[in-house]
Formats: sequence, C-alpha cells, structure tokens
Amino acid sequence: MAVGDTYPLGEGELQIGSTGDLIDVSCLINNAVISATKDQGDSITKLCGTVRQATPSYTWTLAGNVDQDLTDPDGLWALSQLAKGTEVDFTFTPNLDAGTIATGVLVIDPLDFGSAGEYGDIMASDFEWTLSGEPEYSIGGNPLDPDAGTRDELENDELENEDDLVGV
Repeated sequence: MAVGDTYPLGEGELQIGSTGDLIDVSCLINNAVISATKDQGDSITKLCGTVRQATPSYTWTLAGNVDQDLTDPDGLWALSQLAKGTEVDFTFTPNLDAGTIATGVLVIDPLDFGSAGEYGDIMASDFEWTLSGEPEYSIGGNPLDPDAGTRDELENDELENEDDLVGV
C-alpha cells in the first residue's frame, strides 16, 4: 500500500457491541459512511473593524443501508429494537486492505421493520446513528494523533530543522 492509494468500499467490517456481546454485521451492510456535520455561528465584527469567527463544533454520524436480519434474536435488528437510545461501541473498516479503522460509540436507533422497494426485494433499512463524540481513526494500526499536525506542517518542521544544521 502506497501513500495516497485509493480503495473501493469493501471488503470491510462493521462490528457493533462490546467484547462478549459483539455483533459482526459486515455481511448485512450494503453501504456505510461516517460523516461530520459542522455547526458554526455567525462571525462578529468588533468596533475596531476586526472580525472574530465563531468557533465551530462538529457532530458525527454513522449512516448507511443494512439488510434486516429479522429471524435472529441476537442480531442487529433485534438489538436496535431492544437497546434503542443506548450507547454501543462500534468498529468500522470500509476496506480491510486499506487498513484504516474507525472506532467509537454510537447511539443506536430502531431499524425499520419490513421495508423493501417492492414485492420480492430483500428487506433493508436505511440508518443514521449519532456518534457520542468524535470517532477515533487509525491508519495501519497507528492512531491518528491530533497533536502531530498536518503533513505540510511536519514537512516544514523537518526543513526548518535541516536549516538549523547548516553552518554547524
């Protein structure tokens, strides 16, 4: 895997629950995505003319489409009915070869019952579950470090350090 490679959705995993109560729903998921929504108030212009931007806040969701496992009393559909409104751990890997994983806690909401496009179609539910806080990402087993800065900042730091060595 080279830096900057792109990957399709799948073959991946979505696991919901904690150790001992883990449900692997990977083979039920038709699509899934973690999204952030930004909320930011209006900027404020001060008497002196400077403009102060409002501080943004973010909320995350895990959304997608899942086939309904209606006959499994320990499955996702049953969990969504019995544990609605509760916080549940999750691990989402959109492509195993890419090696990027998201973990966190979601608030589970009930899945639809019996929804399909037309007679004979597989019953499936669209879902959108709010995440409790920001998801944690890891790339190749290494957690993203919010204090590490961006690639450009890191490269500039390296260049500055090389410049410091000139004339030593």
